[in-house]
Amino acid sequence: MPPIFNFRKKIENKPKKDFYIYKPSYIKEDFKGTVNKEQEIKLPDDIGEEHPFDFSVAEGIYKKFGLVTGVIDKFVDFIVGPGFYIKTKNKRAKKIIEDFMQDNNFDTLLRGWIKESLIKGNGFMELAGKKNEPPKCKILNANWIYVKRDEKGNILGYNQYRGGIEKNRKIIPFEPYEIAHITHNRIGDMAYGLGIIYPAMNTINNLLKNEKDLHVLMGRKANTPIVVKLGTPEEPPTDDDVTAFGKKLEWLNNKHEWVTGPNVEFSTLNFGDFGQKFDGVLNYDLNMLFFTFQVPEVLMGKGSIPEGLAKVQMEAFQRRIQSIQAEVEKVIETQIFKRVLFSNGLDVHVEFEWGQPSESEKNERIDKISNIMKIPFISFELRDALEKEVSTILNIEVKQPPKEERQKEETQPQPKVPGQKESYDIKNNLDVTLKEWIDFNYQDYLNDISEYIDEYDFNFLKAKDINEVVAGKLSVSQIKELKNVLKDNFRQGSSIRKIAKDIRENVKIKDLFKMKNGKIVTDENGKPILKQNRYNRSINIARTETARTAVGGALKNFKKNKVQKVRWVTAFSDRTCPECADMDGRIFDIDEAEGICPLHPMCRCSLVPVVEL
Repeated sequence: MPPIFNFRKKIENKPKKDFYIYKPSYIKEDFKGTVNKEQEIKLPDDIGEEHPFDFSVAEGIYKKFGLVTGVIDKFVDFIVGPGFYIKTKNKRAKKIIEDFMQDNNFDTLLRGWIKESLIKGNGFMELAGKKNEPPKCKILNANWIYVKRDEKGNILGYNQYRGGIEKNRKIIPFEPYEIAHITHNRIGDMAYGLGIIYPAMNTINNLLKNEKDLHVLMGRKANTPIVVKLGTPEEPPTDDDVTAFGKKLEWLNNKHEWVTGPNVEFSTLNFGDFGQKFDGVLNYDLNMLFFTFQVPEVLMGKGSIPEGLAKVQMEAFQRRIQSIQAEVEKVIETQIFKRVLFSNGLDVHVEFEWGQPSESEKNERIDKISNIMKIPFISFELRDALEKEVSTILNIEVKQPPKEERQKEETQPQPKVPGQKESYDIKNNLDVTLKEWIDFNYQDYLNDISEYIDEYDFNFLKAKDINEVVAGKLSVSQIKELKNVLKDNFRQGSSIRKIAKDIRENVKIKDLFKMKNGKIVTDENGKPILKQNRYNRSINIARTETARTAVGGALKNFKKNKVQKVRWVTAFSDRTCPECADMDGRIFDIDEAEGICPLHPMCRCSLVPVVEL
C-alpha cells in the first residue's frame, strides 16, 4: 500500500481554506416561522435591532452600586474560578486550541466576556482576521454593538455604531464569523439577552430611593436642629428680636455657653425612632433583590440562617452556575473553536470543559456508588457502569481486553456507511428512512461500491505467479469470488464475522506463508514458516477490504454529488494507532483521497464529505 506521508505533505503545503460539513440538497433547513424583531434604528444604513434597554445604565449601576458589583463578581468567580480544560481525542487539535488560548490570554478574556453578558445580557468578542486564519480575540463594549437579522431570525451580521452629530457618526460592520456572541437571560426569539441587572432595576430603584430618604433624615437628625422660644404671650418678641437672636445662633458651636432670661427657652427637634420605620421596607427590597439575582444571601454575608438551608441555597446556586457555563461553552465550541480548527485544516470535535470537581465532591460521589454496589441483586451491567465511573473519578485508565473488543466489532453490522449521522437516534425514530439517516441515497451508494469492487484489482492479495499461489495468495478465480462475496454481503448488511466466514467457505482462503525473494521461507527443518492462519487471515481480509471498498464506493458517490473535500474520521479505541489518531479531522481534496484509507491492514477509519464555501 502506498505510504500516507506523500499525501500529508501535499495537503499541508496547500493554502488553507474554509470548510463546512457537507449537507445534501434534499435536506431542508429553512424555518417557516418569523421572529419578532425589535424596532430598528432608523439611519441611512440599517445597523440592526435596537437594544431592549440602555446597556450603559446597567453598566453604571454595576460601577456605582456596591451590592450589584459584589453579586456580578461572585457569579464570575463561580463560573470561571474552577478553571477549564480542553477535551478531544485528536492530539493535534488539542495542541492547536491550547496554543490559541495561550496566545490570546483566553482566561483573562473569558472573565471580561462573561461579566459583560451578566451586566448587559450580551457579551461580544471580536474574532479578528480572515476567515481562513486563526483569529485574534478582543472584547467589544456591548453598548455599541447591534445584531442584524433577517425575518427568520438568521444572523446577517453585526454593526458597531457610535452616535452623535451626522458627520461624527461611525458604523463598523462585522460578518457573523467575526463576532462570538453570548447572551444571558434571553427570552424567546429576542436578538439580545437581558442579563442580571435589568430585571432587578425596579427593585434597585426602590431600594436606592428608600436608602436616600433614610440618609436625608439621618443627616437632619445628626445636625440636631435647635428650637428657640422667645418671649411670652404677654410679652411677644418683635421681628427685630427674632432676627437678632437668629444671627447669634449662626455662630453656635460646641464651645458656646448661653445665659438667658426667663423669656428665652431652648430645645431640640425630636424625630422619634424613624430608623425602625425604614427597616421593614429596606429588608423587603433587599430580599427581593436577592430573589431576582438568584444568589444566596449567605454568600453575600447577609443573614443568619440554619446550616441545612444554607446548603440547599448553595446547591441551587451551583446548578444556576452550571446552566450558565453550559451556554458559554456551547458558544466557545461552535463560534470560536470551530473557526480555529477550520483555519488549520481540521474538522473535529473539541469540547470546552470547566474545572474538575473538588475532593469533597469526588469522595461524596464515590461513597454513593460504593453503597449502591453493596446491594447484592444489582445487575452486572449496572455494576460494570459504576466501576467505570469510579475509575473516571479517580482518573484510573481501565483498558478493555483486546479480545473482547475485537469480538464486539466482529458482530457489528457492516458496512459502516461513511457520512452516517451517528448522533441520530434511529432506535426511537422507526419511521426514518435510510435516505434521511445518511447523507446520500443508500441504494446509489451500494451501486457505487459494486462499481468500485469491479474496478479494484486487489493487488495486495492477488498472486503474481504460481509460487505466490502456493504460499497462500489468491488466484484470479479466488479474486473474482472475493468480489462476489463482498458485493453480496454489502447488500445484506452483514457483520464482519459473517463476511469472514463466507471468505473462508467460498473463496477457499488458505494459510499464508512467509516469502522472501519470490520463494517460501522455511525453518531449519524445511517446513514453511506460517505468516497467518486462514481463520485470522479471513478476519483481516474481511475488515480491511470492507473498509477499503466502503471508502472507495463513498468517494465515487461524493464525486457524483460534486463534493470537493473529504474529512478523515478515525475510529478511536484502546487499539487506535498513533498514525490514525493523528489523521483524525484532516481535510483532503477528493482526488488526493484516492487510496489513502485504510491506512494499514485492519484499519477502521473512514472519510466523510465536507464542502467548501
